[in-house]
Amino acid sequence: MKIFKTIFLSIFFLNTTFSFSQDMTKNALALIDSFFDLRMNLSLIEESETDKINSKIDSFAVKNKDKISVLSEIENLVLENFIIMEKYNYLYEKPGQAKVQHEILGNQLKKIESFVENNQINDAYFFCTQADITSCYMGYSVGDVLKYGTSVRPLYEKALECNPNLSYALTNIGQWYYFAPGIAGGSKKKTLSYFEKARECAVTDSQKYFADIFLSQLLFEKKEFERCNSLLSEAESICPNSNYLKKIRSANQQGLSLFEYNRKKSSLDKESKKIE
Repeated sequence: MKIFKTIFLSIFFLNTTFSFSQDMTKNALALIDSFFDLRMNLSLIEESETDKINSKIDSFAVKNKDKISVLSEIENLVLENFIIMEKYNYLYEKPGQAKVQHEILGNQLKKIESFVENNQINDAYFFCTQADITSCYMGYSVGDVLKYGTSVRPLYEKALECNPNLSYALTNIGQWYYFAPGIAGGSKKKTLSYFEKARECAVTDSQKYFADIFLSQLLFEKKEFERCNSLLSEAESICPNSNYLKKIRSANQQGLSLFEYNRKKSSLDKESKKIE
């Protein structure tokens, strides 16, 4: 009986204390955690310095080439997805990059779909990054929204079936519920629930940093300013001098949450493109 208790406790702590995906090796999970640290630290660079940011992302693969060389196909694909998404986040608004990024996302999506057709998958990070790539790719045309629009939430749900305590998956499905219209199932109440759990399940500093930010901004909209500020301060203690946090503070001072700020900025960008 003691043996079973020990095994149970080992499994329990493995799932709640460390980043865990069934098909991932410790090497792959360590690389993903390291990349999340990079994502956080990129906020120390001004967003306008895209060449510098792009160089930092590229250098990650160079510095970790030995560890990357022994990744399995699925592990390598997940890391590729993360890298492509991070570059997209900084480059898609840069003049001349929209078409380039759309093509890159499209090629990666084909690669993912081919892998799915030929493999049995049970990995949380894979489903999450498949959803991320799909979500950004379909944003370029109404046709792709109709084609892929209903596939994103189920992918995040599959990720959580694989690992219910993955902070990244919880944060992303929370964002899905935030931005989805009510008629399609959107719900800020569900967003709050997922964001709260994402923060509870965050293990590494970078996971805590992102979880604090997203939860704080929903609380800002709910006018829970004291807790919002507390969470932002916690994120600042993890990554002092973050330009991302400075932008969020500035948006909040204007009466906007990060989500509202991004939505407004996106609308303005679309209008400016129409004028051009």
